[in-house]
Amino acid sequence: MTAAPSVSAGRPPWTGARWFKVLLYAFAVATPLGWSTVAFVYLGMNAWGRSISFERALLAGLPDWYLWAAATPIVFWLGERFRIERAVWFSSGVIHLLAGALVALSEVALKTGLNQLVGVAAFPGPLRDVYIRSTLQSFHFNFMNYWVIVAAAHAARYYHSYREQELAASQLQTELTQAQLAALQMQIQPHFFFNTLHAIATLVRDGRGDAAIDTLARLGDLFRETLSNAKRHEVRLRDELAFVDAYLDIERVRFSDRLDVRMHIEPGVQEARLPSMSLQPLVENAIRHGIALDASATLLAVEARRSNGRLHIEIRNDGPSYRADVPRDARRGLGLANIRARLSRLYGAQYRLDVSAGPKGGAIVVLEVPWRTGPEAHADRPAEGASG
Repeated sequence: MTAAPSVSAGRPPWTGARWFKVLLYAFAVATPLGWSTVAFVYLGMNAWGRSISFERALLAGLPDWYLWAAATPIVFWLGERFRIERAVWFSSGVIHLLAGALVALSEVALKTGLNQLVGVAAFPGPLRDVYIRSTLQSFHFNFMNYWVIVAAAHAARYYHSYREQELAASQLQTELTQAQLAALQMQIQPHFFFNTLHAIATLVRDGRGDAAIDTLARLGDLFRETLSNAKRHEVRLRDELAFVDAYLDIERVRFSDRLDVRMHIEPGVQEARLPSMSLQPLVENAIRHGIALDASATLLAVEARRSNGRLHIEIRNDGPSYRADVPRDARRGLGLANIRARLSRLYGAQYRLDVSAGPKGGAIVVLEVPWRTGPEAHADRPAEGASG
């Protein structure tokens, strides 16, 4: 299976449109802050008895905020690029300390030069002395402004990541529903449904009423189990095997003594989790493309074990040998495409789904997923690709 392209983990790309959007938001915030500062300085100073012209109050309030608005896209980018996270908090923190100091000092320099240019310097004296006094007065305020913007960048990225997770979860739920509907459709396909009814009728004619009732009950269990998992992404291997067993009980009636099912389940693996409705389609394919096509074929083997921190499952059959040269679309089989899509959604690149020819004919399907026994996964990270 070819690898899917990697997806940005919660960070939208920095295009020209995004630079402009951040700049626009920054000026939208800076404008009311700037004008409120102008009003505060003008009214406050005059109320205090220290007369100040409106023009001077204007120059004291607006340039400072608009300079920060102009610097916001750069600081925002730094905040997204160097995140304060557990694995990199020290290196990112050092970068932000240095960048924050540089941006704060640069903003003071630009504001001081602008004030000198228009003749409204905050302090008397040469430019160098004015810059030093302005730095002592404004550095900490500017440094805090830098960190406020960095915090906003973190918040925006977390929000974007949350939206991506919501979308991924929604897509996973859609795929899961499609898998369940596909399984239900398989179960009521004419060949399956009528073959099961024919087997039940044969049991009734032969006077085996209990077996007929049991088969009907199994058919009902199969339908009910399919619908009951409507909102579950993962189930325990124990539950998935129980569902497969209900399906095989019906197929045993259909194939009578021809179906030789061999289960080799390693102790302790039944609590491991795997995607809901992932084994039954694989078992169905093994019967449909092996035993059903060859009267001499009988074997269906299912093996599950823990291997290198992963749940390893093999499904083998005899019968017609698997041919890798057949186009993928022609040999994909019922549910395989959906299983691959859901595996990718749940585990990213950390899964395996391979189909190969058996040494003596038939096919071998290998399914591997990360070993999990805890709570159900909820597609809480974007897929980075897939193997298999």
